[in-house]
Amino acid sequence: MEFLFEQLKNWKFYLIGAYPSGPLTGLTLNIVLAILSITIGLFFGIIFGLGRTSCRRYIRYPCSLYIDVIRSTPLLMIIFWFYFFLPVIGARLSLFWCAVISLSVYAAAYQAEIVRAGFLAVPMGQMEAALSTGMSRLQALKYVILPQAFKMMLPSFVSFFNSLFKSTSTVYIIGIVDLTRTGVIISQLKPNRILAAYVCMALGFWIVCYALSYAAQILEKKLGILDYESYKPEICRQDLVLIPLPKTVKRLLVSQK
Repeated sequence: MEFLFEQLKNWKFYLIGAYPSGPLTGLTLNIVLAILSITIGLFFGIIFGLGRTSCRRYIRYPCSLYIDVIRSTPLLMIIFWFYFFLPVIGARLSLFWCAVISLSVYAAAYQAEIVRAGFLAVPMGQMEAALSTGMSRLQALKYVILPQAFKMMLPSFVSFFNSLFKSTSTVYIIGIVDLTRTGVIISQLKPNRILAAYVCMALGFWIVCYALSYAAQILEKKLGILDYESYKPEICRQDLVLIPLPKTVKRLLVSQK
């Protein structure tokens, strides 16, 4: 435990590295990579997601091909592909932007499916009703379809952002000093601190992911997407519990119902 507390005292090094006297590294770099990638990926994800629902084959087929190919390819292979391919075509980018491009390409394919599913979940009658009131297709999309689709897409977006944030740990393989690389460096310099270093790494990822999930629950409650109170009795159903419960716990569950 002393080793762990010793590492926790160096929380600034895990968080930002040597910044501002040196480059920004650590957990903050993972967060920046995730935010940039999710933003760029969302822009192209909307394009590819709507393109996949197009009635025109010359639009639908390329979008479907991109989504299927990227989703069936491991993220690590995508990172390697851009890392080795960009210098071949003469593109000289830093490791940071190489990672951003790789993660954005990966995120766009998954967010395209989220967008497509969200728009298809809105009944077709909504568009027809909006057009019958004199709205243009763009106005109907903006004021009628998009707000409903966004509510349906929000939980999936938050879940994917959590997944993408954890996936940023793979960029250490090309030399980026993120939180994972920081822990690896510390464990190499101090082999007797390897367990404490990796516990600190896991703790950093857990804190961010838990904060995102908690913020998503608050947002979903405010938007009225999910009623968490109505789910509590279902979660606490005794017939779904495999391990026998103590009598005090059973009485508590019955009283809550």
